[in-house]
Amino acid sequence: MNRVIHLLVVVVVLLAGCGYFKAGTWEDDPKNWERAFNSSRPHGVVVVHSKYWRSPHWSHEFEYFFEIVPTPELTEQLFIKNQLREIKGVEAVTAKSNFFGDKPPWFTPGEGTHYEVWVYKVEPGGNFRVFVNKHNGHLFITDYQV
Repeated sequence: MNRVIHLLVVVVVLLAGCGYFKAGTWEDDPKNWERAFNSSRPHGVVVVHSKYWRSPHWSHEFEYFFEIVPTPELTEQLFIKNQLREIKGVEAVTAKSNFFGDKPPWFTPGEGTHYEVWVYKVEPGGNFRVFVNKHNGHLFITDYQV
């Protein structure tokens, strides 16, 4: 009997660690920031829209989209401490259309020329991107891993 209980405990622990119990899609949910960034939303940062998707796969497969009104502190941390670099030309055009799933209609609306495109300086080929709206300063942040 102890072996059966032990086996059940092991199975439950393994299943709880997989994506199946954390899978789903959440739109404009206050917990999306924590889901995406594993931290609480910084004070003063306004999340206008968000979408977070996680697959039920055993590995960590996700995609997220955020539209935020940044604070100066967040902007400094995001662009300077994370060492982002602006991309232009063909690289920027590719980044504007490279999404795993369908981007929400509120994500980077309007012409692509209305946005600066930023990526990690030391992670070429990654999927993390920040689009800066040149007119209102809103940040559109996305990433995915599959």
